[in-house]
Amino acid sequence: MNKDQGKLFTAFLAVLFGVLALIFLLPVAELTIGFLSLTFGIVAIMWTVRARNNLSVGTSLRSYTSYFLLSLIFIVLFSIWDILIFLFQWQGGLIYPRYFLITFSYLVFTFASYKILYLGKQFGFQPQVKKMKLKKKKK
Repeated sequence: MNKDQGKLFTAFLAVLFGVLALIFLLPVAELTIGFLSLTFGIVAIMWTVRARNNLSVGTSLRSYTSYFLLSLIFIVLFSIWDILIFLFQWQGGLIYPRYFLITFSYLVFTFASYKILYLGKQFGFQPQVKKMKLKKKKK
């Protein structure tokens, strides 16, 4: 087993034991799922930050990673707010910020998706796809 496989195996075990601990410590299903979502969101943010730091400054891939990171942050904030609503039984106006957080997340995802679509059109990947389809039909 090499070094990377060892890290992956250790991370898998940590996640597994963390999930089991949450299930046994939090008997309320909604709270357990909320904390699991929050845990995976935080891990996703950490990995995205590491990936972003490995990409060259000024590249479009780093820019898209930044949009993805921003969306993840909004989703984690949504999860935190949702857990707080459940724990403190908030009602009324305190519920609305979670809707804004998830809406901002989707807006950032939509903007990033549009930029990726524009990038695909700019580099013209469509002609290569058409050529591949023609070659398959000739056979």
